[in-house]
Amino acid sequence: MNPTSTALAPIQNDFLELHRSANIVQSFEGSIVHGTLQTENYARAVFEHAGEFYPVSNEDIETAIQARMARRDLINGERKFEIIMSARALTADIAGAAVLREQLTYLLECIQRPGLTLGVIPAGTLVRTYWDFTIINSVRVEIDQYAGPRTVTDPATVSRFRDVFDRLRRTAVYGDDARALISSLI
Repeated sequence: MNPTSTALAPIQNDFLELHRSANIVQSFEGSIVHGTLQTENYARAVFEHAGEFYPVSNEDIETAIQARMARRDLINGERKFEIIMSARALTADIAGAAVLREQLTYLLECIQRPGLTLGVIPAGTLVRTYWDFTIINSVRVEIDQYAGPRTVTDPATVSRFRDVFDRLRRTAVYGDDARALISSLI
């Protein structure tokens, strides 16, 4: 591990600024809890695992966590967040049972936050997308990849991602149904 590397913090700070400038953020996450809704312990585990792909330092991880926690604070009603996650993302044991329980409990708290619509795609539902992605203001897509984030602004391609998001939205449960599904996993 390179103790002076900063692979994570710049990416997380860029996402923070992108979310700050957005009016509408629509995200799909199929493999882990979406970054904007992660607890500090869950985010730490995610970033520590990133060390398998990027050279990261402890300082880089801590700075990235701070940016991610600041992003959580943006869910305050000033902008619209619609986040859809698969049930599989809610059961990914990346840091042990206690951290996962804390994370799921936090998601239950988040459901009532102003400006947030949280959808969960139940287990067993066919999900026909292979990438996690975020649509910003309906004109920009951020795709999370091992090589780092990829930005798409071509209108035709962004439109395809909006169509995929609409299809995912129709398979998700919301409100009390999402709360019941999350509660059943704790």
